[in-house]
Amino acid sequence: MPAAPRIRKKPEPPPRTPGRPRKQAAALAGQPALGPERILQAALALIDARGLAAFNIRELASTLGVFPAAVYWHVPNRDALLSGVIALALRDVAAESPAGSWQARLRALLQAFRAALRRHPQLAPLVANELAYNAAFDAPLLDQVVAALEDARFEGDALVDAFNVVIAAMCGFATLELSTAPAGPSGEWEAACRAQIDAVDRERLPHLGRHLGDLRNRAFLLRWSGGEAQPLDSGFEAWIDVLLRGLESRSRALRRA
Repeated sequence: MPAAPRIRKKPEPPPRTPGRPRKQAAALAGQPALGPERILQAALALIDARGLAAFNIRELASTLGVFPAAVYWHVPNRDALLSGVIALALRDVAAESPAGSWQARLRALLQAFRAALRRHPQLAPLVANELAYNAAFDAPLLDQVVAALEDARFEGDALVDAFNVVIAAMCGFATLELSTAPAGPSGEWEAACRAQIDAVDRERLPHLGRHLGDLRNRAFLLRWSGGEAQPLDSGFEAWIDVLLRGLESRSRALRRA
């Protein structure tokens, strides 16, 4: 009786890398190992491309070629992830502080902060959120702010007040300038803004009405174009001048008191 044919077993497939779908493993060959820096860079790129409202961990994990659990292994939750993204986007603001007067140094910091946020305008709503930003504060940046205020001869409670003025101003102008239209058809929202502005009663509100032509779409609360498309450059420089002169005046007044 002839021997039964031998059945060859198929070799076992190699084990899958935990947290990485097999179909994406080849595409990711040669990339750096998954870690916080790579996760934050990918998250920032997604937010830049898609906006904060559309950002989610599942899409981030897919971009990285891992399962969402692998992302959470390195970053504990979404809030920590977003705080890390803010820190990444703003971490070079204080990298090259110029020498010179405290006024020149503060001006450079304010300009660098706005420039960094303009590179990542989708982050503006997040930076405007105090709790998110507190979790990702930039210690070197804050150290330079305090150093400038010391040179301006602020101390004690007066330094605390001046510090709050600078930080509120630093975040405030750029985040307001880069604020975006609400979700929905942009044309409808723009048309509604135009109609509301053009409907201002110039006789009942003569001061506003007299300058409405200049303010229209060039001033906060009276525009429909965001700062990314239509930056408020001259207003920003005027605002820095007012801020620095105000700090100078306050420092002198406190020393005379």
